[in-house]
Amino acid sequence: MESKQPRQLLPKADPESSSASPILASIPVGGGDGDSEPLTKRRCVSSACMPCRKRKSKCDGNKPACGACVAIYRTETDCRYDLDADHRRKGALKRDISQLSQKVMAMGAVLDAIRAGSEADADDIVQLIRSNPDSTEAHIADMIKGMTLNKQSDHPPVEVPSSLEGQLLMDFHGKASMERSGLSSHYGHTSLLSLQASDEERTMTAEQVETWTHVTSDTDLINHLMDVYFAWSHPWYLLFSEEIFYHGMHDKKSKYCTPLLVNAILAMGCNFSDRPEARANPNDPSTVGDHFFAEAKRLLAQNDNTPALTIVQALGVMSLRQAMTNRDSNGRRCAAQMMSMAVELGLHISHSAQARSRLTASEIEARRVTFWGCFLVEAVWSVCIGRLPTLPRTAIRLEKPALTQTLEGTPWRPHGLPQEKMAELTQPSLKYTILLQSSSLMEILDDILRAFYAPRDRITSRKLQMYHENLQDWYKRLPPGLAVRDDGPTLPQVITLHMVYHSCVIQTFRPFLKVSFVQSSESPRQICTASANIISQLVHLHKKTYGFRRSVFVNTHCVTSAAIIHVVNISSHSGADNLETEEYLADAIRALHEMMEESVIVGRLLMVIRDLIYKWCPEIPPKVMEAMEEVNLGPPLSSISPSNSASTLNGLSPDSSTNGNHIGITISNRKDSAPEVLLMAPHLDTNGTTNGSNTPKQHNLFWTPYPGSFEGVPLALPQESNHLNQNMDITNVLDSGVNGDWPQWNRDGFTMGGEDGNVPIWGVDWESAG
Repeated sequence: MESKQPRQLLPKADPESSSASPILASIPVGGGDGDSEPLTKRRCVSSACMPCRKRKSKCDGNKPACGACVAIYRTETDCRYDLDADHRRKGALKRDISQLSQKVMAMGAVLDAIRAGSEADADDIVQLIRSNPDSTEAHIADMIKGMTLNKQSDHPPVEVPSSLEGQLLMDFHGKASMERSGLSSHYGHTSLLSLQASDEERTMTAEQVETWTHVTSDTDLINHLMDVYFAWSHPWYLLFSEEIFYHGMHDKKSKYCTPLLVNAILAMGCNFSDRPEARANPNDPSTVGDHFFAEAKRLLAQNDNTPALTIVQALGVMSLRQAMTNRDSNGRRCAAQMMSMAVELGLHISHSAQARSRLTASEIEARRVTFWGCFLVEAVWSVCIGRLPTLPRTAIRLEKPALTQTLEGTPWRPHGLPQEKMAELTQPSLKYTILLQSSSLMEILDDILRAFYAPRDRITSRKLQMYHENLQDWYKRLPPGLAVRDDGPTLPQVITLHMVYHSCVIQTFRPFLKVSFVQSSESPRQICTASANIISQLVHLHKKTYGFRRSVFVNTHCVTSAAIIHVVNISSHSGADNLETEEYLADAIRALHEMMEESVIVGRLLMVIRDLIYKWCPEIPPKVMEAMEEVNLGPPLSSISPSNSASTLNGLSPDSSTNGNHIGITISNRKDSAPEVLLMAPHLDTNGTTNGSNTPKQHNLFWTPYPGSFEGVPLALPQESNHLNQNMDITNVLDSGVNGDWPQWNRDGFTMGGEDGNVPIWGVDWESAG
């Protein structure tokens, strides 16, 4: 019997198909003999390529290009996969949430910093955000955090003492206390004891904020006075940041701009203006700036003795203005008050080293600029009047201001000059570089002044040469940008910097003109002459480029110092060899006369030079006489004619000590605040009697207009010819205990006589005078 074959099972029908017929794709092609291999099932693809997404077509997920892009659409060059583009996917959502969380945290940190900080903190943060438009929120938050860290990174971290005794010992050195208003004050070791609550932040009326001054409502005049001040005075006496000042003025913020400071600036700017409105009385040139200065004095008197940064800055400006208007004693008091308040505010101490400091980076930089500007102002005062600076260099614990290329490149424009010259002379300001170098120079000068006016031991030739080497090293290290240019205009403040340097050299060696160094081929007189000649060359450059109608005040001292050296050389070397020196002296007289329009005090300096010429020079050179006639500088009221006898030339007139106007300066015509420039009082012994003929013979080589000081102008004559000047001889300059002991002076490195041998100086044969 034939066996039955098993029935073949058919494939399951497709449930989605409307037909019950089997899926044709499962039937082998070619009759189903089973010899051919069946097709593989298409794998599952989680993400299609970007072109297939746009076309909404099937994608096999092949890489680098899918089959559809290669075989059908021919877009294999555009085929790419982006897993993060599909935000419906779980991984992409996690990434989005994480990024948003980080962004919110960064924005929250910025907001918390604004909430917790002072107004100045908020200004710094806003400025940081605006200056970094492409930075992310996280990067900005890190920069804000770095602002706080940078304040403490310049110095090692402060270690907190573990005991009360250690804490008190650390506080003894003094730290600044911070008030709620952001004011930092320094009271030594009691700063952090919080003895009393701080006053509320001072407020101003709307009228003050709107106009800043009650003297005038002429905004054009105010802008003009501001321009000339920031062009001619501010670049050298950099008492505050011009950028921060204008920021406070425009935003009406009293922290960096107050009516007191504005009126002080306007009063100073009047000295550089030719407008009649710059005078309190338009018809009286002597009232220049008096109306603005009176307003500044009124506002200063209203202050409740609370120190502030703007008050320090205003006092510095007011002191300079008073000096220019021949009120030097009042100006000196303003300068002393300025430095005293600066110390009270702790400006001389670095705040970046203090833990938990609430000062922002901009506040710290503003304090640095103000202190070093004050230090420069007081140092210049000390040089000009022969006094010790209030704060010694060794007490300063503060870094120099930082240099920013953007600020250094801001253009300086000579406002007040003709318009056609302004474009030609506009150049980078380099103002903070000049402040950095000038303050470093004043630090060296501080050591020299203290060696002269507060000596701890004798001044030896080696010590003088050491000071000279320090000055020379400073000069050699000047940046190339501060060199005097031959290929273009040089900034007037750069010219002033060079003049001040050479004036410091003269200041160092002028008391020793008649002596030489035992172990040096260059004598003090040669050094002073070289510096005086360079100052005269710089004077010519300044006059040719800018003139002296608008000139920084310290130039008057530099020109006067050089002129005195020229007079000394002319008095001892009359003849054809002195033609260049005579020309230099004539130029100095003309330059000082031009400065007199902005600085009334220059009239006194001209009278001093005139009287020295008539006193020392046996014959006044024609060029010098011509310059004196040009500026209407006639002979002194009690002049001594060069044709007088030798006895009259070598001594004082019999009644010169009693008529009160020695060598032509009328005391009654001078303001009370001015020191007696050329009035010498008799020397009194311990019993109050005048020392006269019984005094031993000594060579009084030097004289100073400031009683009791060591530095002096070489004016006085031998003791037997001038008995009124005993305490200003060379023994007091070198050491008050030597008392004419030349062997001791020789051991200190000095020898009598210079490179000129027995050539008389100031009309006196010194070898035969003893």
